[in-house]
Amino acid sequence: MSDVILKIDHLKKYFPVKAKMFSGGKGTVHAVDDVCFEIKKGETFGLVGESGCGKSTLSRTILNLVPADGGTITFNGEDITGLKGRKMEKIRRKMRMIFQKPYGSLNPRERVKDIIGAPLKIHHAVPDGEIENEVLRLMDMVGLNREWLNRYPHEFSGGQRQRIGIARALAGNPELIICDEPVSALDVSIQSQVLNLLKDLQKEFELTYLFISHNLSVVKFMADRIAVMYLGVIVELADSDEIYENAAHPYTKALLSAIPEAKTTQKKERIILNGDIPSPVNPPEGCRFCTRCPFVEERCRTERPELVQIKPGHYAACFLAGKGGGDHV
Repeated sequence: MSDVILKIDHLKKYFPVKAKMFSGGKGTVHAVDDVCFEIKKGETFGLVGESGCGKSTLSRTILNLVPADGGTITFNGEDITGLKGRKMEKIRRKMRMIFQKPYGSLNPRERVKDIIGAPLKIHHAVPDGEIENEVLRLMDMVGLNREWLNRYPHEFSGGQRQRIGIARALAGNPELIICDEPVSALDVSIQSQVLNLLKDLQKEFELTYLFISHNLSVVKFMADRIAVMYLGVIVELADSDEIYENAAHPYTKALLSAIPEAKTTQKKERIILNGDIPSPVNPPEGCRFCTRCPFVEERCRTERPELVQIKPGHYAACFLAGKGGGDHV
C-alpha cells in the first residue's frame, strides 16, 4: 500500500479576467500553473510563498471548491479531479480545511455546537442523538470550555475562534487537513499556542497536514518537507532542514535572508530583490523569477526551467541549480 495520501500532478487553475476600459481584449490569470508534488501519510507538507502566488487557490482546487483546468488530483489512490455532489462529499469527510480568518470562516448566527456539529450532520459521522456529546469531546480536544457550547463567535477571542475552526476540521476523523494560513491573523503569543495544538493533534490522531503560509519561521517549526511557490509554480522542494541549510533557488535564498534571527554570531546578509514583479496575467515566457533574479541569464528569459532533482529528495527549478539534468518531480 502506498504511503502517499495526496498526489498533485501537473495541476492548473486559470481565471479569465476582463480587460480594463479602452485596453481591448481579455486576459487570463495563471494562478496555478503545472504544479506537481506528493504528500506522505502522517507528514506536514509546507507550502510557502508571497501573498498572491497561488497558495490558497491551490488549496481550494485540491478540495474541488474551484474546478481544475488541467492535471490530476489523487487522494488515497483515487482520482478525485472534477468530482462533484455526493462523490466529492464523501472525499471531503476525509479531507478538511482550516481557514485563514477565524472570524470570517464562522457563521456569526450559529452557536458553537452548530458550527462544530455541522460536518457531523452533513457526513452522518455519528447518530443525531450523539452529536452534542461528540461536539463536547472535540471541544475538550482543542481546549475549549464545555460551558461555551451555546455561545456565538463574536463572544470569543481570535485564538478561541481558531480553536473552534480546528475542532470543526477534526469532526468526523479526517485523514488530511489543509491549513491555509491558520495563524496569520492571530497575535504572536496566540500563534504558538495554536501551532503547538496542531502538532499535538497530529501526533495523537496520525493526521496529515498541508500547511500553507507566507511565514517561513512558522513553516520551519511545523513542516517535514517544504515546497516554495512563486507566481503559480513550484520553484523548490526539499526536506525542511535541507531547504533552510542548502537552499538552491535564488528566490528561496531571498526569502530565507529576510527571516529575523534573535541570536546569531554572524550577521546575515539580506538579499534585496530588484526588478518588477510580473503580472500573473502575463507571466514571463521563461523562468517566472527572471525579472527579479540577481543571477539571471539570457536563457532564463526564454526557457522555462523544469523542477528537477539536484540531489536526493531536493528539487529546484533553476538552470544554475539543476545544471539542466536530474529526475523530474
